[in-house]
Formats: sequence, structure tokens, C-alpha cells
Amino acid sequence: MTIVQTDGNASSLTPEVADGSRHSFISTSTAPQWSDGVVTGSGRIGAIVWGTPHEHVVSISHERFFVPANSAMPPPDTGTRIDEIRRELLAGRPAEAAAVVAEAVAEAGMEELIWTDPLGPVAELRIECGAVDPHDYHRSVDFLTGEITLRWADSSGACEMRIAAPRGGAGLTIRYRSDAPGMMIARLSMPRNRAAVRGESPDYADRVEPRLRADDAEEAVLELRGTHPETGRTVSAVSRMRAAEATAAHIHDDHASIRVESLSSKWAQLDVNVEVNDGTDRPVPDLHPHDTLQRASTLRLHSRVPHETTTEEILRAAPSDPDHDLALVELAYSAGRYNIISSTGELPATLQGVWQGTWSPPWSADYTLNGNVQNGSIAALVSTGTPELIRSVTRLLVPHLDDFRTNARRVYGVDGALLPTRMSSHGLANHFSPAYPLQFWTGCGGWILRMLADAVLATGDRTLVDDDAWRLVEEVLRFYRAVASKEPLAPAYSPENTPAGSPTPISVDPAMDIAIIRDLERSAHVLAEARGVPTPELPTIAPRFRVEKGRLAEWSFPGQLDDVAHRHTSQLYALWYEPDAAFEDPRMRDAATTLIREKIAWRAEDPGPPPGNMEMAFGLAQLGLAAAALGDSDSLGQCIEWLARLHFTPAMTTTHDAGRMFNVDASGALPAVVAAALVQSRRDNIRLLPALPGAWRSGTVTGLTTRTGLRVDELTWDHRGMRVTLTADPSSRWVRRHGVTVELARSATLGDGTLPGRRFRLDDGTDSHHLDLRWNDSAEASDH
Repeated sequence: MTIVQTDGNASSLTPEVADGSRHSFISTSTAPQWSDGVVTGSGRIGAIVWGTPHEHVVSISHERFFVPANSAMPPPDTGTRIDEIRRELLAGRPAEAAAVVAEAVAEAGMEELIWTDPLGPVAELRIECGAVDPHDYHRSVDFLTGEITLRWADSSGACEMRIAAPRGGAGLTIRYRSDAPGMMIARLSMPRNRAAVRGESPDYADRVEPRLRADDAEEAVLELRGTHPETGRTVSAVSRMRAAEATAAHIHDDHASIRVESLSSKWAQLDVNVEVNDGTDRPVPDLHPHDTLQRASTLRLHSRVPHETTTEEILRAAPSDPDHDLALVELAYSAGRYNIISSTGELPATLQGVWQGTWSPPWSADYTLNGNVQNGSIAALVSTGTPELIRSVTRLLVPHLDDFRTNARRVYGVDGALLPTRMSSHGLANHFSPAYPLQFWTGCGGWILRMLADAVLATGDRTLVDDDAWRLVEEVLRFYRAVASKEPLAPAYSPENTPAGSPTPISVDPAMDIAIIRDLERSAHVLAEARGVPTPELPTIAPRFRVEKGRLAEWSFPGQLDDVAHRHTSQLYALWYEPDAAFEDPRMRDAATTLIREKIAWRAEDPGPPPGNMEMAFGLAQLGLAAAALGDSDSLGQCIEWLARLHFTPAMTTTHDAGRMFNVDASGALPAVVAAALVQSRRDNIRLLPALPGAWRSGTVTGLTTRTGLRVDELTWDHRGMRVTLTADPSSRWVRRHGVTVELARSATLGDGTLPGRRFRLDDGTDSHHLDLRWNDSAEASDH
């Protein structure tokens, strides 16, 4: 770590990095509340560090500590009345259909909204170091090591604290030193209740029982135990705070304390280890090294802004200075990937990653699967060089396969697996209300299969489709075959919108669900091929996409009018991955472009948090990914600009709404949209720079994947041309057996003067390709 003194008010905490990428940041602000803190995470545990030199607070959480607080009852039995509900909808009587559903809900005794079990904090550590008149405060995070550094000066000299959670472990190390001898006092306690931003979130502080003890003079222990009020199921978290050179641990009414002497310039160290028992008995998987995952993909846009520039200055200057705007995108790309990698362990990142500082988290900090997970936390796992992390999604879902079967039988009266919209400790679709009839959203299963198929194509790794994953595939397909056998799709739901003027969101033929079912033809074929079995029977559905007022409609069934003033744009699903063949029609492409631009115009009317229009960061991913597929670089650039400027904080964490509510959706969304701007692919085709924003005049990206099994090891571009290196593991050749064509956004010529044009074919038998291309100054030549 290099320390460089600047103007006397700042010091560089940025590491020397040979590739020039932004692998760290410096912030000069303090964090008055937990959601303003800087983060580190091992994948299994997370720590968010906030406060001031007078008292730093470390809020600690664990990926499996979901408080057992809410009902795990099955969804209402609408399956026995599904034909009646369907008839009312097709007859144009949505209110009557909703009444039938309400009767079934009442019969099940489920009139009250049932929340998912929330991700809870496991411990809070308050640390005092005797700071007197502190000044020159700086905090930084090294994305390559995951280490937080806090530095300040006071009347005794320079002080420094470092906090890290080594990858794959359940431990946290805190070190402190100062120029003068002193004392570090650490107080371990049950996290204090802090209200969520949204008032409707329940308070779960009284759902756990704390117990403090001192096992010996150097160790204090906090145990939190929660017991489910109906089933008796227990979840416990044991946090052990230990210091080898501590004075005796003391137990107080509401906390345990340890004092550690800090000699002059010598590190005083404190270790915290967390164990969670949630009743599961699964081996913890080996997790890939943090620095390897972080280095897997980098972005440089030649911003010319020094790396020691503070995040506060970058965020302040970005709207008016192009260089700072580019620097912000570079930093947000690295920080977003860091946040997701740090919170992806045995399980994928929740709405809040693996970080928690409140007993009242918005939306239970759970897995919201109608967009937050897929367009947010896991959106860039495959495309930005970490496809192996998709296994975390399989580990989340497969243990709940029986619950998914229950959902299918009770909600629709069919066999197979219906994945829920919301889940944490179980997979039952029991979280819904009349305004949000989430039990009728069918899209999750197919969406997950698409993302698993993309990971297979990116790597050629057939083991991703193991026995567990294949059981999920078969059950998901069984459900879709049954549901799609009766067209149109009804009852259904388009997240989280209601046809304009309708009394209920329960609806017919959401365009999203049609696109997802049609996409199964490709994703299921890939998964079956990787498995080495014939493709199972697939559901079939016609390309019923509708244009309304010149824009792509959210519901394909007529008579259901769009509500454009809404945070979701789910009907664009057909463009997010491999575009549906229906969008080869210029009329459909124009309709999608019109929709994207109208949505962007609506957000621009009031780009603030609710009651403004900049709600839900992953909605920008939905617009940006579709814009990339359509080559609409202006719309894509606007989405990236808003994600970076409005949803990243000085701590380089992200928010659900513009500047409000700790949430990791933007952390995954921004890298995913950036990747789509630079590289797109099908199994037989790679498109380079398909939607390059005009401000990105030169740059380099590394580590992007394609659906051909070829990796973009490096792609560099400027006004003269581009250089690209594509490599692949020989084991992925089965993915490319029909060959690969490269398509360019501009006409170019290879360095030796051959292959003018925009399209050429790669040598099928080669696993490494180095292309040096120069843009043609003359009119574009014919394609070759």
C-alpha cells in the first residue's frame, strides 16, 4: 500500500496497480448511520463500518441468519378455481376474477400480508480509540484484498484502523495502531434497532434473544437465538470477539467489552468469528479467491482523473466535467463488482448483499426474484468474468424444490415447479396482497434457466448442470408445459404493474412471460446438451407481442392499457439476452426503442427518489440492456449515467432509489449494462462495441464473456480502431461446433489489409484469436 502526502489534507490510500484500473477509492466523509458505511465481505459474512474516529461501529451479518419470524404456510388453493378465474379475465371482468381470488385467500386465512423471514444482523461492535480532536479523516477500500482502511490524525499523532473479512471464511480481523501508546476498547452487543427508510417494514428486534458471556479473559461471546413462533424452528448466531493481548473481558447489562493496549506504532488486533446454525446440514463450498474474481474484469475509459481523487469530488464534478464522469463509471464498475463478489458466497447476494444494520430492513432484505436478483445482484456474474458464481443461485433454489412443487399445485393446479417472487428461508409463494398478487407471476423459473444456460455457454462447463440443477430444470419445464398449454396466459401478473384503469393487477398475457417461455427453446436446449441428454419436451407459445401507441405493450392481450409512469419495464425481457426472433421486425424494434425513450423521458421529469421518478435502480438495467440490443447508445449512456451518479454513494455502496435506501441492485446492474454496451453475443456470433456511448472515445475492458465460450481477454478501442484478444478453454469447443462470426459496429480492416467490412468468421479450430482492426475512413464496404 503506497501512502502519498498531497496538500496536507489528504493522503492517497490507493494501491499501486499495474493495469491502471480503479481497484480502490478514498472518501473523506464520515458515516452518521450504518447505511453510509464502507463494506467488506467474505461472501459468507459481511461487515459495514460506520461512525467517526470518536466511535467506529462495525455492523456484522451472516448470509444464513434469516430471522425465523414469519409464517411458512403454503399459498392459497386457487388451483381448484383456476378455470373460473381464467374465464372472468378472458371475458373482460378483472374485478370478478380478483373477487374469486379473494375468496380463496380468505378461506386460507391469509388476508394479512406475510413477509419473508428477514436477513438480520448478528452483532454490533463499537470501537473507541480515545480520539481527541480528530481531523484529516479518510476511509478507503482496496477492492483486490477487501480490506477497509480508516485513517485520521488527532492530538497524539496519526491513527489507523484496518478491517478485513478473508474470502470464504466467517471471520473478521480488526487492527489499530497510532503514533502514541493508547487503548482500543471494543464493545460487543446485540445490534441496536434502527428504523428502515420505508415505514412499512416490521421491526424484528424482539424476535431474537441475546445472551452474553465471557469464555475466558481474552474472549467475549454474543449469542442470538430466534425461534419460529409456529414451527419451533430455531436459528442461532454465535459471535466470538477475541484479542490475544487483551485485558479481561467484562460482561455488562447490554454488551461485553474488551480492552486492547496499543503500543506506539504497533498493531493491536481483534478477531471476530461468526457461526450460524439454521438447521441445514450442507457442506460450505470452497469459494474462489477474492482477488482472482475482482481482477477477472476491469474497465478503463482514460478519464485522466488521478486515482487519489476522493469519491466526494468525483461525484460532485461528474455532472459537469466529462473526465470526472468517465472516472465515476470506471470506479462504479469496479466497486459494483466488488460489492457483489464480497456478498456472494454459498448463497447469492440478497437485496442488501450480505450487509445489515437494522432489525427493520426494507422488503426483509430477502431474495426478490422478479427483477432485483436477476437485473441486480446477479446481473453481471456471467458477463463480467465470474460465471462460476452462478452456482450460488442453484444452491439457493434447489433445497426448496418441494416448496416450488407445492406452489404449482396450489396456485395453478398443475405439476412442476413454480418459483416464488420473494423468498429467504423457504420457497413457498405466500407473500402477496391484492395490490401485488405475486403468486401469479410465472416468470422466475424460465429466467433462472436462461442465466444458468448463459453460464454454461460462457464456460463450456457441463458440471454446472449437475444432478441438483437438472432436477430444477425438469420441474420448471414441467410447470411451463402445463401453463402454456392453455393460451392466452391467465391468470398472470406483470411485475409490479397494473393495466391502466384496471381494478386489479391480475391480468392476461404479460409480454414478459411470453418472452420467457419462448426463450426456453434456447436455454433448455443448451442445458440438456450440457447434461448429455435429449432436450425435454418444451412448451410452445406464439410470438404475441403487441404495439400500443407506437410502443411495445406490457400486455399482449388487447384491452389492457399500459402505465408508462412505472419503475419496471418487464416487457423488454425479449431483448435482454438473445433477442427474440420477433424483434428482427423493424416495426417491433422501433416500438421497443420508443418505449425505452418514453420511460427515460418520464424518469427525467423528476430524477429524484419517490415521490420523484428515480425509483428502483434495476429498472435502469432493464432499459439499458434493451437499448444495448437495439444499438441505442444514447439511451444506454443515459442509464449508465444515472446509475453511477444517482445510485452510488461516497462509500461506493449503492442505493435502491436515487440517493436513498442501502441496496445492491445498482452494484450488479451497472457492470451488466456496461458489458452489454461493449460486447454482445449469441452462440454463433460476437458483436463488438455494439452500443458504445459517444463519450467513451477510448478505453479498455478485460474479462468479458460471450455465449460462444470465447472470453474477451482484452478489448481496446479509440478513434483509429480496436484490438481484441479472444481465448477459450479447449473443453468449451462443443459450444462453438457451428462456428463463430464476429460482427463490428463499424466497417474495419485487419492490420494486414484483409477482410474489409463489418462481419467475418473465426477459424473454427482455434482457441485463441488476436485481432488488430482499423476503422475504414471510406464508405463501408460490403459485409464478408
